[in-house]
Amino acid sequence: MMANRFQQRRHNVAYGAGRNENRAPIVGGSERGANTLQGQAAGDAGRVSGGSAGPAVKRARDPGFRDSAVFASPRVDEDVDLRAQSESIFSVDVEDWFHIIDIPGAPQLPQWDSLPSCVERNFMRLLDLFSEKHATVTCFFLGWIAERFPNLVREASQRGHEIASHGYAHQLTYQLSNTQFYDDVLRARKLLEDASGTAVVGYRAPSFSVSDWFFETLIDAGYTYDASVFPAPREHGGMRTNAREPYVIKQGNGHIFEFPISVVDLMGKPMCFSGGGYLRLLPYSAIRHLSHRVLDQGRPVVFYIHPREIDPYQPRLSMGMRRRFKTYVNLATTESKLARLLDEFPVTTFRDYLSRNTSIKGSTTHER
Repeated sequence: MMANRFQQRRHNVAYGAGRNENRAPIVGGSERGANTLQGQAAGDAGRVSGGSAGPAVKRARDPGFRDSAVFASPRVDEDVDLRAQSESIFSVDVEDWFHIIDIPGAPQLPQWDSLPSCVERNFMRLLDLFSEKHATVTCFFLGWIAERFPNLVREASQRGHEIASHGYAHQLTYQLSNTQFYDDVLRARKLLEDASGTAVVGYRAPSFSVSDWFFETLIDAGYTYDASVFPAPREHGGMRTNAREPYVIKQGNGHIFEFPISVVDLMGKPMCFSGGGYLRLLPYSAIRHLSHRVLDQGRPVVFYIHPREIDPYQPRLSMGMRRRFKTYVNLATTESKLARLLDEFPVTTFRDYLSRNTSIKGSTTHER
C-alpha cells in the first residue's frame, strides 16, 4: 500500500492511430493549466480563453467497438509525481432520461425540447444529498441541459460543486469529424461558463467514447483535464491502456491531464464497479471492497452517476432486453447506495484533486 503519495510511474502505452511524434517524457506542466486550476480552487471566477480558431478537418475512423469496445490509447511516457490521499472523486453526468446512446428510435436532438424532462427534480435530489453529506462533486453538464436549465448550473456552482463539460449534443465522439467535435465541446464550455460565471476546465465524453484526435482537440478547445478513458471493454467507447492512476498525455499542441475510470483486475481482466450500471447492479459490500482495493493502491476511486439513475418512475425508452436490464436495473436502490458511499468515502472534485495533488517537475508554457 502506498501511503499518502503516488509513486513515480512511467506509462508506455501503444498508440493505435500511429501518432509517434510525441513520445518524449513530459517534464513540465502547462502554466495555463496550473494557473487556471489554482484560480478555480481559490474561487476565481475568471474566464478561460476560447482556444484556437479550430483544428483542420479530420474524420475519425469508427473503431467498430460495438462489441469489443476498446480503443487504442495514445503513447504516454512521462514522469509525474502525484501525491495520493485517501480521497476519492465523485462525478455526475448531468443529462436527461432520453439521453441514452445508440438505441434505434431514440429521440434525436430536434425532438428533445418537446419531451417531458425529469432532470430538474432528479438533479436537485442529488444536490440535496450532497449537501446533507457535506460532499463536493464534479458536475459534467451537457451543453443542451445548460442552455435549457441554466438554473441547475448556477445552483450547482453556488453550492460549491465544480462545473465541467459533457459536450453539447451527446454524440459518440468517433462518429464526428474532429471539427464537429471541436465545435461541440467549445460550444458546451462557453455555455457553461456563461451560466456559472466560472472557468470550465474539465471534460467527459458521452459514453466514454474517444478517437485518435480526441486529446489534441480538447487541448485546442481550452480544456485542462479529461475524464473519458474507460480502461475496460464496454459496448461504447473504452480504451486499451495499462494506466490506472491519473496521468498526463502529451500532444503536439500541449498536454492534458487524464483521470481514467476506476477498474480492478479480476481473473486477469479489468472490471469497472464505481458507476453507472455497475454501481447499480453490484451489492454495496462488493463496491466497498473494490473501492478499498483501489485506494490501497494509491489511486482515487472515480465514482460517477446520472440523475436518471435514482428515478425508478422515469419514462422508459424501447430497447432490447439486455440493454433494458443494464439501463434500468436497481433504480429504486441507487440513492441509498450513494448515501452509504458518501458516508464512508471522502470525496472531492477533479479540479480540486488535481490542484492539490499534482506536481509536474519543471514548468513550461504552451501558448495557443
